[in-house]
Amino acid sequence: MIDPSDRGLLRILGPLEAWTGQEWTPVKAAKWRALLASLLLAPGRLASTDQIIDDLWGDRPPARASNQISVYVHHLRRLIGDTNGKILVTRSPGYQIVLGPGDLDADRFGRLAADGQAALAAGDHEAAAGLLSAALGLWRGRALADVPPTPLVSAEADRLEWSRIQALELRIEADLHCGRHAEVVTELRRLLADHPLRERLWALRMQALAGAGRQAEALEVYADASEVIAAELGVDPGPELQQLHQDILNADAASAVAGRMGDAPAELPGPPPPAPAQLPADIPDFTGRAGQVDELCGLLSAAGEQGSPGAVPVVLVMGSGGLGKTTLAVHAAHLLAQRFGDGQLYASLLGATEPADPGEIL
Repeated sequence: MIDPSDRGLLRILGPLEAWTGQEWTPVKAAKWRALLASLLLAPGRLASTDQIIDDLWGDRPPARASNQISVYVHHLRRLIGDTNGKILVTRSPGYQIVLGPGDLDADRFGRLAADGQAALAAGDHEAAAGLLSAALGLWRGRALADVPPTPLVSAEADRLEWSRIQALELRIEADLHCGRHAEVVTELRRLLADHPLRERLWALRMQALAGAGRQAEALEVYADASEVIAAELGVDPGPELQQLHQDILNADAASAVAGRMGDAPAELPGPPPPAPAQLPADIPDFTGRAGQVDELCGLLSAAGEQGSPGAVPVVLVMGSGGLGKTTLAVHAAHLLAQRFGDGQLYASLLGATEPADPGEIL
């Protein structure tokens, strides 16, 4: 595990900075920053002088570009105390940067975030929140903020930003597991203002509000999410948001019933439970088809009763469109739900005229 108190040598999670031995200092000249970024984005790999010239000047290099690069390297070595050239290494036909573990803040961020994700998966929520907070604390603004933009610099900045948002989502999830629902509500509102199409952030805000006892606001958030996603992408919210919305509705209804009966209210949903329950609602007045329902239930209940405990029964319901195949299947699935306590999954195949994409179903 990385000690978050270690300083490192170079920072790119914000403006480019170098550790002089006493303090962090900016890399003053734009061409120095461009050269250093070009090497940092390919750590340990040799960058030819021709490649560096192309990164710094494109198709309009100066007459003595190679000499200028040598001067830039000299200044950068002085800045970071690399008097022997063991970090910024001259090696034909160009240069490479050689860094140790933790020398670059982006590497430290990645390792802390990975440790935090592992702790979250293991159920150590407080440790996960601490590790992820330490990872996020390394950020000082947009990555490579003051480096002259090139396609490579922009792509790396976008990749790092995506990793930052993912770490934020994991840290908030850890906070929710620790019961800090009210504390993250405002933070999630700010994040959604900047990232309105990240459904995971909408889901976390709904969980935070519901966990804080603000179920009505959580349901309003779902309505807002549906409106934004439909306006921008022309689709409905994904399965996670839809299921969470249904969970909050169910918990709210159960709480109201319990209150009328004098019992303790039902527990409100926090982070999604590990067992999925995705079945659509059964219709309350299902009638007829008793023989088909019995046959379905019998076939799906037979696993393990014929000396094959590992067998997985699969039943196909066939018929023309509009005959009620889905309604029959959903009704039977609800009757059998308790036999499949590990969870129930549901996927809409849409139909023969507009079949669903297999990748989306998986």
